[in-house]
Amino acid sequence: MNCYICSNNNLSKFLDLGMHPPPLNFVSKDDLLTKQETFPLQVYFCNDCGLVQLGDAVDPNIMFKNYLYTSGVSTAFKNHLSNFAETLIDKFSPNKNDLVIDIASNDGTLLNFFQNFGLRVLGIEPSNIADIANENGIQTVKEFFNESIAKNILKNHGQAKIITITNAFAHIKDLDSIMNGIKLLLNENGVFVSESQYLGDIIEKLEYDTIYHEHLRYYSLRSLVKLFDIHGMEVFDCERISSHGGSIRVYASFKGKFSKTENIKQVLDTEDKLKLLSFTTYEEFANRVYENRKKLNDLLKDIKLSEKTIVGISAPARSSTVLNFCNIDSTVLDYVAEKSSLKIGKFTPGSHIEVVNDEKLIEKQPDFALLLSWHLSDSIISKIKNDGYKGKIIVPLPDPKII
Repeated sequence: MNCYICSNNNLSKFLDLGMHPPPLNFVSKDDLLTKQETFPLQVYFCNDCGLVQLGDAVDPNIMFKNYLYTSGVSTAFKNHLSNFAETLIDKFSPNKNDLVIDIASNDGTLLNFFQNFGLRVLGIEPSNIADIANENGIQTVKEFFNESIAKNILKNHGQAKIITITNAFAHIKDLDSIMNGIKLLLNENGVFVSESQYLGDIIEKLEYDTIYHEHLRYYSLRSLVKLFDIHGMEVFDCERISSHGGSIRVYASFKGKFSKTENIKQVLDTEDKLKLLSFTTYEEFANRVYENRKKLNDLLKDIKLSEKTIVGISAPARSSTVLNFCNIDSTVLDYVAEKSSLKIGKFTPGSHIEVVNDEKLIEKQPDFALLLSWHLSDSIISKIKNDGYKGKIIVPLPDPKII
């Protein structure tokens, strides 16, 4: 295998999480007895450019054609996207006739905010969720983004002042095709803004649950600077943000169009302190991951031996990594409480735990609830306590604890 950014083959494996199904391939009751296809979840470090990446790429048609995640289902993330749109409008002052393109636009939540500001918008989304966006008045091309699709969009819609991609820049295998497509669609004074889960946060907070098959790459700022430079662009600004447990927002343009900010140096200095270019950092991370699994399993085992009930709270994609890596199934969790109607009534990928309406958590009052969206623990714990849940909450990462 070769590195996604520098194309060299000087890669070292540091973490093996085992065999996993795609994280949003929830199972119907009728299919529970059918063996679910699984794929290796192994993580590598590029010794040349520092990119952290998966060793295997699952066919995107398996992962995205019947997708079960919508941006608008989370109030916190919806607010984040609203603020994101407002930030870009304030920073770059697009004109009313300017085009904003969102790659992997999901249900169009972000573009809806731009549209409300009077801008022209276009989404590109390969999954079934594109239908929701189009039904809601957000024009969306239902295709995987690549250079060929970009040529068609250029012909029909022209170039964009702003191109965005949130939590999906690491999803697409052919990086060269992505970058070529972006360069075709971005006008010469335009800006490309990406938000990706940040490698520094993954290492610091032991966020191994963000490692799953959708995420082929785990970016540091240094790796992104390298990527854009190879493709004739440059990063001129960046900021660390809190979404998805810790992400990095990167602003890129054609070279020389914007002045570089001090933020870049500050983040690069932080990466040096975190030793993100040292393979030892990742070996230590892997040891902490295996230690976490043992601690969490011991905690859950003790609770089950005391004949107390345990359920799960929420079923995001990242929960699949924890459940399958730690061998947590329906013998451990009675059910997972979830508010997304797309998941309710199905069973979690691999672990086959029933997903139920989150109202059941309040009705049944289980003794313990494992918080699978632990990165949103403050807001979720506050909400379920206000709703009347009286049991104890288990936060699995970075160190398992009971609240």
